[in-house]
Amino acid sequence: MIQSYNQITKDLSEDKFSKIYLLMGEETFFIKKISSFFENNFIEDQHKGFNLEILYGRDTSIENVINSCKSFPMMSDRKLILIKESQELDIFKRNNEKKNDVLINYFNNINPTSTLIFCLNNKTIDKRSKLFKAFENFSSILDSSSKENKIYDNQLPAWIKSQVKKNNYSISDEGLFIIIENIGNNLEKIDNGLSKIYSNVDNNNITKEDIIKYIGINREYNLFEFQDSLVDRNSIKCSKIIKYFISNEKKYPIQQLIIYMYNFFSKLLVVKSKNLTDANNISSVISVHPYVARSYVKANQNYNLKELFIIINFIRDLDLISKGLKQIKSSNQSLMAELIYKIFYK
Repeated sequence: MIQSYNQITKDLSEDKFSKIYLLMGEETFFIKKISSFFENNFIEDQHKGFNLEILYGRDTSIENVINSCKSFPMMSDRKLILIKESQELDIFKRNNEKKNDVLINYFNNINPTSTLIFCLNNKTIDKRSKLFKAFENFSSILDSSSKENKIYDNQLPAWIKSQVKKNNYSISDEGLFIIIENIGNNLEKIDNGLSKIYSNVDNNNITKEDIIKYIGINREYNLFEFQDSLVDRNSIKCSKIIKYFISNEKKYPIQQLIIYMYNFFSKLLVVKSKNLTDANNISSVISVHPYVARSYVKANQNYNLKELFIIINFIRDLDLISKGLKQIKSSNQSLMAELIYKIFYK
C-alpha cells in the first residue's frame, strides 16, 4: 500500500515492519532516512555480518536479489536485503515481463524472515503497470515526490526546527533563515549541513555563526543579508552585495533579484497601507514567518508610502528592460546599480 513518510516512520518507531518496501521519487532525503534506519537499527550489530546484505542496482540482478531473500538468517530471526540505487536494477531500467514475473512470484511466496527494501532515487514506477500493482498489494510504498510528502517553502522553517529538535538542539531564527536563503528547499542538503553542525558545536543552541562556519555560508552575500540591507536602507552594504550577485549570475540571475525585490517592497506596501505595526499581524496578513515579519516592522519605519510606490515602479521598469521589452543598452551591473541609487537616493 502507498504510505506517507510520516506514516512509515511512525510504524517504524512502533516496531511495525513490512516485508517489502518500495522507496521511490525525487525527494531522496526521505528515502535515505528510511533506508538508514533499517541499515542501522533493524539487525543487531553482532548479527549484521551474516544477516545484513547491501546490494547496488547496477551490480546485481533481480534473480540474485530474490535468491538472497529466499535464504534464511543465521543466529537471528530476521534478515535484511537493502538494494541501494535500485533505479539501476535490471527490473526497473526497462520493462521485462520475465523479470517482472521473478519478483511477482516471490511476492506470492515471501520468506517471512526476510525484509527487502528497494531504494529508487529520482525515479518512480508507472502506477498503471502490473509491477506497481503487485508492489501495491504486497509492500509498503513511499512515493517521496507525492503531494503528501512535499515540504513547501512556507513549511521549511517549522520543518527545520522539528529536525533540529529531534536531535536535541535548538536554532536561532536568524540562523534558520540563513539556511533557507542559501540552501533553499533541498532537504538532503539541509540535513547534511545540520549534521556537520551537530558534530562540531559544543552547546545545543545553533547560532548563525555556527552555520556560517560549518556549512560554509558567507553571511554577507546571501538573499537574507540583501533584504536586511534594504530594511536598514544601508546603501553601501546593499551595493556591495549587488556587485557580488551580479558577478555570480548563474546563482543569482537578475530576474531572480528583481522578483525578490518586487515581492519585498510589494509586501511592505501592504504593511504600510494597512498601517500594520505588530509582527504577528504582519505575519498573518502577508504570509511570512513571524521572525521575518519583524524585519517588516523595521522597514515600515524607514520608508514612506510615496517612496514605496516610486520604488515599485522603478523595479517594474527594470523588469521590462531585463526581459527585452524596453530597450536600453546597459549591463546588468549598471542597471542594478542605478536601481539601488534610485531606491536610496532619489
